[in-house]
Amino acid sequence: MSIELAGIHKQFGSFAALKNINLTVPTGELVALLGPSGSGKTTLLRIIAGLEQADQGSILFHGQDTSHYEVQQRQVGFVFQHYALFRHMTVFENVAFGLNVRPKNLRPSAKVIEEKVHQLLSLVRLDGFAGRYPSQLSGGQRQRVALARALAVEPQVLLLDEPFGALDAKVRKELRRWLRQLHDELHITSVFVTHDQEEALDVADRIVILNQGQIEQMGTPEEVYEQPKNAFVYNFLGNVNLFRGRIQQGRVRIGSLEIEAPEYAHHDDSGSIISYVRPYNLEIERSGHGQEYFRAKIVHIRAVGPTAFLELKREDTAELIEAELLKERYRELNLKIGETVFVKPKDLKIFLEDYCI
Repeated sequence: MSIELAGIHKQFGSFAALKNINLTVPTGELVALLGPSGSGKTTLLRIIAGLEQADQGSILFHGQDTSHYEVQQRQVGFVFQHYALFRHMTVFENVAFGLNVRPKNLRPSAKVIEEKVHQLLSLVRLDGFAGRYPSQLSGGQRQRVALARALAVEPQVLLLDEPFGALDAKVRKELRRWLRQLHDELHITSVFVTHDQEEALDVADRIVILNQGQIEQMGTPEEVYEQPKNAFVYNFLGNVNLFRGRIQQGRVRIGSLEIEAPEYAHHDDSGSIISYVRPYNLEIERSGHGQEYFRAKIVHIRAVGPTAFLELKREDTAELIEAELLKERYRELNLKIGETVFVKPKDLKIFLEDYCI
């Protein structure tokens, strides 16, 4: 079941929550809606579900306009962040709920419902939990029950609103890996909301990045991470160092640092720029020559696992920056807190400040 959104606009009083959203989700794709708080992610998901009505625009499921359909008519399964399980019902009763409340002429037999519930509990790895109550389950188990309940009605579209947001980091990582495997098995068109960049990059086929009610960029995890369209996307995805400077005739000056920027060679006027570099794209040396290096003092080191994390203070601007080194390189340099080193940025992403968001 494909989903197509065309010209979706939603206003709450004077606040525009969504502005002219156009988006297509192909059949069987797992798409993440990613963005900061207030960017419109959940509002968009609720409009797809029919829990909110758009002020303008249309929603098509497999080419059919469903903009004015009730929730029940859209054949969607919805999983909320806080489980929304019925506390007085067992796991079995929670999963069977959507089937049991169907009109009598559409309701499966008790035997069929029983078989289906047990199949789903096996699918979500909760065999033997049918008789338990939500209070007897862990957070991760309750969320899997919520997902089984959503799947019980055989939805054409699965919608998940920050499904792992209430869980601790380890359980969240385990469940997102499980969700990816489950999706690969079932191939249900799925849209999930998250503010967790790592979660979106790890799970989704495509990521839609929202900001202030508008789509900043859509693409595969690799595309949005490696080829950000603007400063907002680059800054939002992953850890970055931000440098402000000036550009003139294809050369960027950031404090004492001066590097070539051939993509701006024909930019005649001097202008302000914002540039970003990932911590792992900072090269650390004991000595350095030329204007492509700047000097910095090491103020903190955290050498845990395969990577060493360094916090440094630039001598020219007094700005704090973060760097990541492989443990082998860190040991080779034998770095200590308080030492001054030479830093060379690699793969610096430059944006004209007039066009930054």
